[in-house]
Amino acid sequence: MEINFLWGHEVISFAFENKEGKYIYSDKEGSIELDIKEISPGVLSLLVGEKSFLAAVVRDKNKIIVALEGLHFEFQEIEAAAAERGREEAAASGVIAIKAPMPGKVVRVVVGEGEKVRKNQTLAIVEAMKMENEIKAAVEGVIKKIYVAEGDLVDSEKPLLELEA
Repeated sequence: MEINFLWGHEVISFAFENKEGKYIYSDKEGSIELDIKEISPGVLSLLVGEKSFLAAVVRDKNKIIVALEGLHFEFQEIEAAAAERGREEAAASGVIAIKAPMPGKVVRVVVGEGEKVRKNQTLAIVEAMKMENEIKAAVEGVIKKIYVAEGDLVDSEKPLLELEA
């Protein structure tokens, strides 16, 4: 899966794959194998070769903030503004396809078909990279269709559910 972030004014592109419990990070410089374990929510243990690191990761809207070895990195999702515009346009047209932020496993579906939901209400929880991500409603509406069940593996391109604004 290719990922693009804005770091300052520079676009950072890399690929991240899960292979047999290990993660492969690849960019234009090459590839490295990572062993990543979540110690507690937002705190990761990274093993790179023989070196071990602790990282704190916080998501704030479309930003990801990482503290690693006394350094602070702030990344912004490039497509976040475009995605937000797309959600608003879809809301105006009526139906929104809610997708996972990245491939993962559905831990819980919190809502049911036909249920009314409010903006920012949690709809489902998807585990990706050993972190649980709450999938929230972008707008107030009604759940039209649920495509997944607990335990399903999902891709970021396939909808989890549909919300009618």
